[in-house]
Amino acid sequence: MSETNRINPHKKVFTIKNFLSLPLRERVLGLEREIVSDPTYFGFDTHSLQHANLQLLDAQPNSVKWSLDIGSELCNKSGNLHGGAAATLLDNLTSTALLTIAKEGFLDAGHVSRTITMTYLRPVPMGSKAIVDCEVQAAGRNTANIMGKIYVNGKLCVTCVHDKAVFSSSKQAKL
Repeated sequence: MSETNRINPHKKVFTIKNFLSLPLRERVLGLEREIVSDPTYFGFDTHSLQHANLQLLDAQPNSVKWSLDIGSELCNKSGNLHGGAAATLLDNLTSTALLTIAKEGFLDAGHVSRTITMTYLRPVPMGSKAIVDCEVQAAGRNTANIMGKIYVNGKLCVTCVHDKAVFSSSKQAKL
């Protein structure tokens, strides 16, 4: 396995045999497992996702919905979700929405963040159960745009707009 695949779970997930033929839910959970459960990978994103009791509630074309617990390791000294932790969570969870529309030759060779714009509307208290909605707004040959939202008790707390550079196996073959 190449060094890039070993250390990049977003690209490594596409090496799973018959990945694109898996049901959407299994595709999304495959990426989550690569980040959280791979014994050879412990990146910055691993810690925040491992301890959040992360559960996939729904996976449909263009969208995913997650629930997670806001534990103390995700919070600042004020007892609220740290802005950097929110950005890390949304960076990873919005990325899983792209797996719901990947197909042979389209979004099937990984992706990397270009920009992520965060808006913090209200605090997310420690100990709360959060719902995270992620929806692909647009995806083309080179870029994708995903919206992410964190809710607590039905109230919108954090939003993000996540732009990604996307890679397709058809482009990789031409390089």
